[in-house]
Amino acid sequence: MKTPVNGNTLRQHLTYSWWKYALLIVLGAMAVSLYYTVTTYRSPAEKKVDLYVYGAMDETKMNAYMQAVREDQMADMEEMNALMLTADDTYGPMQISTYIAAGEGDLYILPRDQFISMAGSGAWMALEQDEELMAMMEQAGVNLQSGWRRERDTGESHLYGIPVSKLPGLEEYLYVENGFLCVLVTNGNDENCLKFLKILCRDMLAKE
Repeated sequence: MKTPVNGNTLRQHLTYSWWKYALLIVLGAMAVSLYYTVTTYRSPAEKKVDLYVYGAMDETKMNAYMQAVREDQMADMEEMNALMLTADDTYGPMQISTYIAAGEGDLYILPRDQFISMAGSGAWMALEQDEELMAMMEQAGVNLQSGWRRERDTGESHLYGIPVSKLPGLEEYLYVENGFLCVLVTNGNDENCLKFLKILCRDMLAKE
């Protein structure tokens, strides 16, 4: 004989089985969230340039600059973003290592200690191979000696970073004490990363 459905039986059912409905709601919400996460369009690596900064930065202003560069000089890019990392002595280096190990970010501006640490393990692209960049710096009379580092595994020396102190225009957007601008070697977008690097250096050299 079936139990009649009435107010009493419904309340009794909900008293003992409410958690089942709550679980169904949570699982449904997770399924919807997962669906949109998986299906949301993400720009491919060759269509975006990300700048990660370990220090103080006016993100709004820097992103406005990068958006202007994208619209006027790099229109084939879908995204160009600046992100300020956690400038904390305890968690900051861990965050940087995690991002770099995961291949996140394209260009980095880091304090000297973090720059040197990562340079020794071959995390940065060798910049001296870009003749246009080197000619620009030579013409501006910029001394890049402090950006040259020796790689531990090969013993070779390369220009792994541009000293931020040589780019006076960056003071308008950010502050990283004794910082270096470098390109992640695993960025997956060498051509456009170097193109933005040169545009950034050109613009920030000009703002003396």
